[in-house]
Formats: sequence, C-alpha cells, structure tokens
Amino acid sequence: MNDSEIQALADSVLRTRLGRFGFQRAEVRSGVDYSNDPAVYVDAVLGEGAPSLEPDTLMNAHLALSDALLEKGEERFPYLQTKRLGDNDRPEEVALKPFRGHA
Repeated sequence: MNDSEIQALADSVLRTRLGRFGFQRAEVRSGVDYSNDPAVYVDAVLGEGAPSLEPDTLMNAHLALSDALLEKGEERFPYLQTKRLGDNDRPEEVALKPFRGHA
C-alpha cells in the first residue's frame, strides 16, 4: 500500500477509535525502523487541548489499525503515536512487540 492508501484507512480506523478524544487526522510516512526493516509511521493528530490517552486506548487503536492494514495485505509494522495541535511537546508513542503476522 502507498502512504495515501494507508492514510485513508488510518483516518477511518482511528476516527472510530479516537474520535471522542478529538481525533483530527492521520499523518502517514513510510520509512525503516530501528532494525532497518520497512515500517509505516502513523501520527494520530488530536485537537488542541485533547486529553492524554490511557495506554489501553492507544494500544487498542494500534491493534485495530494493524489488523486493518493486514487485511489489506500491508505487512510492514505500523508505529502509532499521537500529537496534539498546538502542542510542541514530545508525542506519545505506542510501539508494540511484533504480533499477529509481524515477525
């Protein structure tokens, strides 16, 4: 999948999972991870002043995104983090150990 296709899918999945937390959009970029394997990086952009997410909420959003990508044939590992509009602080990141189809 290309970044535009992944962004459309991520927007849909993350709006369902994070909409009540002020989800605005997904930003997607392809790259390589720490072990030089192909990866997909997704920023879930939340509205200004959005609350911090509980780890379980972010983890469940990450799992839903990963499952949706796998269903479409995308095998690169997705890294998900959040950032807030107007916030210059470091993003919150969820990088799970490999699971379901990710080696």
